[in-house]
Amino acid sequence: MSAFRVLITGGGCVEKIDDVRAITNTSSGKTALLIARVIKALNPAAAVTYLMAERAVQPKLEGKAKTAGGKAETVCKTKTAGAAARDSVKNFNSCADLQKLLRAELSANKYDLIFHAAAVSDYSVQSLVVDGKEFKPGRVSKISGAKNVSVNLKLNPKLLAEIPALAKKKNKSAVVVGFKLTSNASEAEREKAVQKLFAENNPPDFVISNDLSEITPKSHPCVLWRAGDKTQSACKAKKGGAAASGAVIVARGQIQTIVRKIYAFNS
Repeated sequence: MSAFRVLITGGGCVEKIDDVRAITNTSSGKTALLIARVIKALNPAAAVTYLMAERAVQPKLEGKAKTAGGKAETVCKTKTAGAAARDSVKNFNSCADLQKLLRAELSANKYDLIFHAAAVSDYSVQSLVVDGKEFKPGRVSKISGAKNVSVNLKLNPKLLAEIPALAKKKNKSAVVVGFKLTSNASEAEREKAVQKLFAENNPPDFVISNDLSEITPKSHPCVLWRAGDKTQSACKAKKGGAAASGAVIVARGQIQTIVRKIYAFNS
């Protein structure tokens, strides 16, 4: 099996409030690392670029290099059939950080498979009002003793809406996989959330959906959706292992099974 380049994002964004507080989430980055492990098991020569939140669990690679911006980048060389492929890790904190990294990577490099598993903040801080005085986020010392504090939020861009167009400029056959996490949602609500992603101008090729109510330390059930498939009966069909109804490609199972199925489409 030939080597190819994979880009994986993982972990949760951190949006600064003051110099000690921030808006974040519980994403650990473990799903991104599991995806990479499955891919490496299928193709040890695959070159993986990890864009990981700074506070997430990091992949264990060897060696150090410097990025253009001066920040440390971990690099590991992997021998391929004709060249030395590089696994690398680049870190981000905020949605803006990740957007910048994605644009740089997808503009400079040709990727065959992209998994966008990072938990991107829907909102970031636009400004703070402390006892009537306005401040920019992250540019104010720890707020303490104030009687009135307001945090004004702004909507962050949807990074998944940018990734397919950027990736396919370099590689028309690039496969883009997005994630959609819901919380205590019904089957109909989960399907609606997925179809909303597919309705974007630049939709992903696949969406892996999961619901917070079903995730445990030992189990991570999820559903695989493919763009363009009819999904009217998907929710009824998917119980008990793999399922297909007409053109539907929907599978319920662990992340490992889902990743193997997606990889098969691209190998």
